[in-house]
Amino acid sequence: MTEITKDHVEWAVIGRLRLMLEEPPHQTFNVTQTYALFTSILCWVMQRIRIKTSDIFTKEDKIAHDLFKKLEDAPIDADPWRIVSAQAERIERIRAKAVRVPAPQGFEERTAARFLINLRDATAHGDARKVEPFNIGGNLVGFTFSCTELKDRKVSWDGKITLLEADMRRIGIQLAKLYCDAIRHSEAHRRDDNFGSDAASVKEVAA
Repeated sequence: MTEITKDHVEWAVIGRLRLMLEEPPHQTFNVTQTYALFTSILCWVMQRIRIKTSDIFTKEDKIAHDLFKKLEDAPIDADPWRIVSAQAERIERIRAKAVRVPAPQGFEERTAARFLINLRDATAHGDARKVEPFNIGGNLVGFTFSCTELKDRKVSWDGKITLLEADMRRIGIQLAKLYCDAIRHSEAHRRDDNFGSDAASVKEVAA
């Protein structure tokens, strides 16, 4: 299958994960599959773009740093995140059933950057202490993330948020798109019309 070259490694994996999120979900383990793709994108992107100013040496480093700054100015209640902290739970429809989703706790006036960092930290320690399944009627429909921030090794903030499959899919796709669009545009051969489609091809050879 089409290889991922050294020139493309900054973004090609994330591009493929995004394409997988955009495909029809797994027939049996759709929520678990979405969670796996979502957390992979979240951890990769947030690790890359949280680069310190003192560690910026390349054009890609600067672009990654600038993307993080952009997210620091973006509220989470706007597109594409659409996370609204409210006193009341929200009602969503899943397979023609009305599902009551708990309101986020502690995320008032959060920036996108801080929100994504909180999610990344929770999923990076994705055991029963931080991430719990959210089930309705005997079916897994999402996950609940318990998030914390520490100061001097003590909890200075905590919050909790439940994301349905559609939420994880939306956030994962949009975060991957923002990242890939930014990093890809740094490449000198970006004007090649076939370059993007070739590098993002997902035909891979099984071992």
